[in-house]
Amino acid sequence: MKIVLYLHMHQPWRLARFRYLDLGSGRSYFDLERNLGIFRGIAERCYRPTLDRLAKALEEHSEFRLSLSITGTFLEQARLAAPDVIDRLRALVRTGRVSLLAETYYHSLAFLLPPPELHDEVEMHREMLRKEFGVVPKVLRMTELAYSDDLARFAEREKFHGMLAEGWEGILGGGPPTARYCAAPAPTVMLLLRHYPLSDDVGFRFSSTSWNEYPLTAEKYADWLAATPGELVGLFMDFETFGEHHQARTGILEFLSALPGAVRRHPGVDWATVDEAIQGPPREPLSVPYTMSWADQNRDLGAWLGNDLQRSAFEAAKKVGLAVRQANDPEILIDWRKLLTSDHFYYMYVSGHGADQGVHEYFSSYDSPYDAYANYMNALTDLRRRAHERLGVPVLK
Repeated sequence: MKIVLYLHMHQPWRLARFRYLDLGSGRSYFDLERNLGIFRGIAERCYRPTLDRLAKALEEHSEFRLSLSITGTFLEQARLAAPDVIDRLRALVRTGRVSLLAETYYHSLAFLLPPPELHDEVEMHREMLRKEFGVVPKVLRMTELAYSDDLARFAEREKFHGMLAEGWEGILGGGPPTARYCAAPAPTVMLLLRHYPLSDDVGFRFSSTSWNEYPLTAEKYADWLAATPGELVGLFMDFETFGEHHQARTGILEFLSALPGAVRRHPGVDWATVDEAIQGPPREPLSVPYTMSWADQNRDLGAWLGNDLQRSAFEAAKKVGLAVRQANDPEILIDWRKLLTSDHFYYMYVSGHGADQGVHEYFSSYDSPYDAYANYMNALTDLRRRAHERLGVPVLK
């Protein structure tokens, strides 16, 4: 059995306070200093210590493997706030035992926009990986692990050999998430599924003192992995699990350091990168006719498009995009794409309760989803004004 450890690295360009009175002022939509300050803090608590521990694990355990995805907006902020983080990432990749995945450059919902936006963003991301790390990715990870039959067809057209998806019972038809699957409409695309109970044991439950398995040790977790039947166990989670979502005082970093040694004590249990995991014998086809994700209990797109605020903002962004593309202005296009980042719609979430609501509130810095919506729409309205001025179209008040 192979363990496929995959960690996602992303930071959005958060919006500055942009009021209706700021329309036409020329103010930036994005709070540069605040974004870089947030990045520096997380780099200190999470990125540097976790990357250093991963580097040490790779040095001490020749069998250890992992995979990473890094958004374009993350790398943009890292260049400005903590370039040594990029140096650490390059060092990991040079070991030959760390795979990088492709995704949308802006961590956007581009897969819901008219062509060619999805292709363009994925191509931008591929070029970034080639330029920064010398890597040509073989596996595609869509924003928030979004997956469907249509996205599998896209991956096949773009010459990817694998995709990640949530290993949710709702699409498995009784099959295990640890089996080898391929996309039913695109058999050349191997599917690597997230084992969400085992992933969430670390990602969400690790520091919960009310959890009946608390505290979780590396030895206990390795026992669980060894007892899991199947060929591939996908442990997919945010990179910030280690040191940010679970702070260092919880022991999460020590847990990560100890895990490769704990796994080594189980014969027959090994590690694989995503590139290695997509190799193998014929796979069972899996069909997912609708778009699912790894977010919230419903595993759909409701985290970003589940209420009227979110849908209104996204439809407005789509409409503005038509003028933006016609304007053919690189600065306007970049600002529009930054506004497509899924986090902005995530902050407008109002339809949940319980654990789902708490997760959304954790990530948002707005006082309410309505504030997030109003601020976003002001920025988008100003962007539309700039595109129309570029096109010579009268600007509506």
